[in-house]
Formats: sequence, C-alpha cells, structure tokens
Amino acid sequence: MLHRLKALVHKQEKQWCGACLFELPPIAKSLPSDVSGRYEYAFAESDSREFTSADLVKSSERGCDRCAALASAFEKLGVADFKEASWQPNLNSPGSPTLELTDANDALHVFELCSSEAPVGEPAFFTDDAPPHAVLCRGFQISRTTEDDDALDQAAKWLKDCQAHEKCQAEDAGFVPTRLLYLGSKREDTDVLDLVENPEAVKYAALSHRWTSETPTVSLLTSNLPDRKQHGMPIASLPRMMQDVVQVLRRLGIEYVWIDSLCIVQDDKDDWKREAAKMALIYTNAELTVAASWCDRPHQSLFRDHSEPRELPVDLGEANGQSIFIRRRKPHFTWSEEATVDDPDAEWPLLSRGWVYQEQLLSRRMLHFTRNELIWECLETTQCECGWYDSNMRNQSTRHSYKRSAADKAWVEIIKGYAKRPLTVVADRLPALAGIGKATATVRGYDSAEYLCGMWEKELEESFFWYLAEPPRAKPDIGLPSWSWASVVGDVECWQLSLEDVEFSGSEVVYAGDALMGDMVSGQLSLSGYAASGVLYHGQEWNDIVEARKSEGHDVLMGAGATDEYGLKLGEQFATFNPDYRLDMHVASGSQVVCLLFGRNSFVEVDDAGEIAETITSYILILRPLDGTPLRYERIGSERQQLTVV
Repeated sequence: MLHRLKALVHKQEKQWCGACLFELPPIAKSLPSDVSGRYEYAFAESDSREFTSADLVKSSERGCDRCAALASAFEKLGVADFKEASWQPNLNSPGSPTLELTDANDALHVFELCSSEAPVGEPAFFTDDAPPHAVLCRGFQISRTTEDDDALDQAAKWLKDCQAHEKCQAEDAGFVPTRLLYLGSKREDTDVLDLVENPEAVKYAALSHRWTSETPTVSLLTSNLPDRKQHGMPIASLPRMMQDVVQVLRRLGIEYVWIDSLCIVQDDKDDWKREAAKMALIYTNAELTVAASWCDRPHQSLFRDHSEPRELPVDLGEANGQSIFIRRRKPHFTWSEEATVDDPDAEWPLLSRGWVYQEQLLSRRMLHFTRNELIWECLETTQCECGWYDSNMRNQSTRHSYKRSAADKAWVEIIKGYAKRPLTVVADRLPALAGIGKATATVRGYDSAEYLCGMWEKELEESFFWYLAEPPRAKPDIGLPSWSWASVVGDVECWQLSLEDVEFSGSEVVYAGDALMGDMVSGQLSLSGYAASGVLYHGQEWNDIVEARKSEGHDVLMGAGATDEYGLKLGEQFATFNPDYRLDMHVASGSQVVCLLFGRNSFVEVDDAGEIAETITSYILILRPLDGTPLRYERIGSERQQLTVV
C-alpha cells in the first residue's frame, strides 16, 4: 500500500522538461534529465542548466511541444546548429535571467525568455507559485523601427509621466538660451527653421549629437518671425538626423530646439566662449534632450529599422495564461564601469565623447535613439521599450548604475567618468567640463576662485593625487599646470587614501577669463612633505640598468600598473613608475628628480607557521625641478610601490 501511495504522489508532481525547462505535457514520455517537483531542483547542483541541440531534438521527438517551439525559434534566429545552451537565472548577480547559447563557430549569443506579465519586483525563483519557467523575465515586444507610431507614442508617455516627477522639475523655469530654433508644434505647413535671438521664456528641447563632416556650422541671425519663410533655414538642407529630430519634437509638441552648431556662432571666438559657458543652464533647463546615441556618420538617420529576422522576437505560445516569447538580449547602457556589451563605443558612439558627458549628466530628461530601441533617462527612472531596465532595477545595489544629477556625485567621481572620454580639440579639456563645474558650484556654494584647473580647492585632497591609468601619450600643449589632471590626455584615476605627512599651504591661480573655462594665465600650488632626491631613466640607458640588475641577481621594483619603459633610482633601489606623458620627448634620461611621499599604508599577514609578513605600500609624486626657480617643480609622474618585510 505504501508503494502505491508513493507512486500516486509521484504522478501528481509536476514534471519539468530537462532541456527547455517548461512543464511537460501529460502525454510526453519522461527522460532521465527531466525534473520532478519544483523547477528549482534543476539548479540544485549548479547555478546554470545546460542542454545541447541533440537534447532539444530528442525532447521534441518524445512529445515536448515547448522544445519543438524552441527549436523552431532558434532556426528563425539563425542559431539552429548550436553546440550548447545554458539557462542562467542570475540569482546572485545583477542582471535579468538569460539563455546563453554557443554556436558552431564558438560565438556566444544571449537570449531572454520574456513575458509582459512576469513579475518585476523579484526573480521567478522567489515566487510562491511556480511560474511558467524558471528563467523568465519581464519584457515587451517592441516596434520594428524607432520611427513608428508605437515608439513615438511611448516617448510621449515617458515625457508626460516625467513632467510630474518632483526631482525632474526645471531649476530655473525662466531661463532661455540666447538663441533658439523655432520649428512649430505638429506643423506640416512650414518647411523652414528660424533662429530666434533673445526669445521670451519658452519650453525648448536640446540636441545631443556627434559632429560629422555634414554638421552645419552657419548661424542664421534673425529675430524677424513674420519673415520666417524668407529668412529661415530650409529643413531639407539639414542633415538627415536633424530633420528627424524636428519630426520627433513636433510629434511631442515642443516648438523650440537648441542645437549647438546652429545656435552658437562657430567662427566667433567670443560668442563661442560666452555660449559654451552657459551649457549647464541650457541642458539643465531644457524640457527634453534628444540624444542621437547611435549616430556617428554623415547621412545617417536618427531612426533605425531593426526588423531583420534574427533581431525579431519569436512567440513560444502560452503557458499558465501568459504569452511567452524569446528574443536576443538588447544592449543597454548604465553609469557603472561594468559594460553590458563588448564594444560600447561602437554601440553608442555618442556616449563616449567628452562634450556629451556633461550633456548627459546635466539634462533632466534624455531620450536616446539607439540602434535597437528608444531609451529614457531622467532623475527618477530609466526606461526602455523592451523592459530590460524594469527587470534589472529589482536589485537595489544596481540603482547607482543609473542617472544621477551632478550634485549627487563627488567631484573625484566626475573626473573619473569624464577624463577617459576623447575630445576632437584637446584644448576643450576644461571647457567641456565647465557646465558640470558651474552646476556643482551652485549646489555646493563654491566660488569660481576656488576652482583650480579642474579641481575644487575644498575637495583637493580627494582629487589632487591622480595617476594616468593607461600608457602615456605625447604631452598636450594646452597651457595648464602639470599638477592638474586636465594637463594630460587619457584615462585618469585618483588614489583614495589618507594623506600622510603632506600638507597643502596655498594656491595662486590667475585667470584671464572664466575660471571654469580654463582661461589660465599662471598657476601654482604649494604643499610640503617628506621628499627625497632621485634620478629618472628611460630608453637604452634604462634597459641597460635593468639587464645589469638581473645579471647581478637584484630586482627592480615594479610599480602597480607602471610601464617598464621608464625607471627611477631612489637611494640604492631601482623601480618603475607611472609617467604622466611621454617623458622621453621632454626629459633627458639621467635627469634629477624629487620624490614626494604623500601616503603610505601597510597590511600584516600571519602564515600557518606563525611567520609575520608586513606589506608596505608607498605613494609618491615624481617632480622635476624647474630651471632657475628654487623650490619650484613640475609634476612628471607618480609611483605606487609595495615592499614586503618578513
């Protein structure tokens, strides 16, 4: 009798297919790989669940209609002959559940199993009732082009919802840029734009775009609105991308737009400086910033058709009353360092540019046109057409990865995010950051006199001790002091540690114009601390020293992240270090330097035998004496060295 009861209970348990992980239909024959009870048992021994194309075929033949549907979907998606697939619930890491598939050429394809009715707040594993699938996320079927009515209707809804957000209100509702382009709202009876000078306070949009060879640079200086047909700029003469922006804004009911190339007189240096200094106000108070995030070539549309079969979602039918489909996972950007795609610069070329950093950070609302879908950013939410952000916002620890205002970021965090972004004109290093600087000064009550060439005097300890986090390049000639991170080109990081025996004693920076724009005449900064003399080497002389040390059985200390092309002699020790730029082009090998210690920490370990080992890490600035100026130096590099004492 007991055996019969056990058998009856076993028959009442749900059976989950070992390949597709959907519930098996009653008529399907069982396989050893199938799962009884709850679907969690499929992941009892591993964080993932694998199956092959042969498993899928075998399961389809035994009567699993879900496996048959999945096999058909893979064929439409162009991955029918895959080697292995793996269900990834991603329980212990940020990100939505995925299906990762390796094709015959060992290329990785990432898919999502979606339902618009799937829960958002928690992954499927934590629900009381078993959902249709163990690896299921919230997702929506999106338009086949970012131009169609559904996509633009969604944009209009995002804008309307955001206009009620408390955090997303304009700081200065009365502000208006010096010039705006008038385009009208939902107008089809005009084919021109007019440049209006000193307009009255109106709601306007701003465009964030990457300049190309076809970007217009001629301004129409007219305020005679009745003659707009005579004096306006024909819309058809604009680049295709800008024509599309006009279409979008008319659809959203926004009558004015600010476009940098047309609203700043590009060949007037004074006008450029004056208007560029207003970037913080322009983007902060814009009703909306439209971002051409995937555009980087001439003759490119703002919109993109993404209706190729391999890009489209494939329906898998219904389960437990929910419509389920599978799609390729779309790339999505965040503000964290962890990229969601292998090449973000190719996916969103606009977002990697230096000027765009402040446009994106300062804008209250930003509507991104990407190659796959529309993405919305504001100070209260991040949304996309496909619903990916909904699934990923479930993890509270990832919320810092989304848009925050400049006031919510430490200045050292802003430097880190900005410095690595390239600029077409290197001299724009500080001007392209001026808008964020002004916004920071307003919120924190800083005076522009406290701005020291890219650093705030009140936050100097956190940002002064920076280092180049990539191979050194040629030294740019942009007239900034060597102690400023903005004096070099490349990715910059700042050491975050307690300073030791070093003290700032004053600064003297003289500007010819706006401090935040970097119009510096002279600049020096005074500090004191422990220093020691050293000798700098590079080229063949340094190579000879390294080889001689090796032959004598002596080591050369390798600085963390330092290049081996440059070396330093300090006392009887030789070490590599991080140069700020290509020193071999400016400083002779064998030159005298001064090494300023600014920080030190230690870590003690005890092994199983009770032996104690202390690792001491020293942080040093490398300075070169200036000719004929006692006790004045220029910075040329930095060093972080570890020494273990047993």
